[in-house]
Amino acid sequence: MKSKQQIGREYRAKTLKFLAHVGYATTRQIAMAVLGSCDMSGRKMAGRTIRSLFALGYLVKKRDGDSVAGEMMLALNRAGVAALAELVEMPHGRAHARDWLRHAHKHRTACNSVYAAVTRGLDEDIGWSELEIRAGSAPANLSAFSYSDDDGISLQKIPDLLLHGFAGPIWVEVENGWRGARDMQKLVWFLRSIFEHPAPLIDKLWFVVTASGAKTIGKRLHAALTHGPESGYPRQIRELDARILSERLAIFQLDADLLELTRIPLQQD
Repeated sequence: MKSKQQIGREYRAKTLKFLAHVGYATTRQIAMAVLGSCDMSGRKMAGRTIRSLFALGYLVKKRDGDSVAGEMMLALNRAGVAALAELVEMPHGRAHARDWLRHAHKHRTACNSVYAAVTRGLDEDIGWSELEIRAGSAPANLSAFSYSDDDGISLQKIPDLLLHGFAGPIWVEVENGWRGARDMQKLVWFLRSIFEHPAPLIDKLWFVVTASGAKTIGKRLHAALTHGPESGYPRQIRELDARILSERLAIFQLDADLLELTRIPLQQD
């Protein structure tokens, strides 16, 4: 049976690794990623781990937003990165994460919440965070996908998260706002391009709703990819879009408080 000291060391090591993956994190995100629970008990335990890492001089902090009600965000300083050196490397070989914390933004914070929700206390790495993808730490063939619109104009799409350990790689889109009509059309072109091959680069594409403005994404995708015989679309496109809907897409809702993912039907509002 592990002693409290051993458990404490493990929690500290997992916290350092998680912070290296995502760049910065809130107490809730650390609780979910390290302990697998973001309830009151999990947050208290994460708080103790964070305090011990501060006592060791490994962390820097910043409040999320100007309000005192904003969550505290944590990142590794130079000493924290040095303590982590044998566990995992920082993206871009960074000596600290102060810059990522200084330039924290809403979309990356949402992506980190989703990454924590998927990690949920697991010991093994589950994929690559938004930061790692942008820093070039993820596989190049999955980090960006080039495709064309109906006029042959070249476009490129970058995932928000990449997950492995499933049937195949999973591309994650973190939906933290409304997509305009043009963006939805580009999304349809992307889906057709990446899934038209018999052996696509990714197995599935997840959409994770993190804001109320994005809650209709499943319904809008269903409408965009559903065609009757009278629609004017070629049979090949109708069949491809039907396969994408039935086999390749999944929609999830993130609970902002507990950081848990719930799968929802594509057509749900």
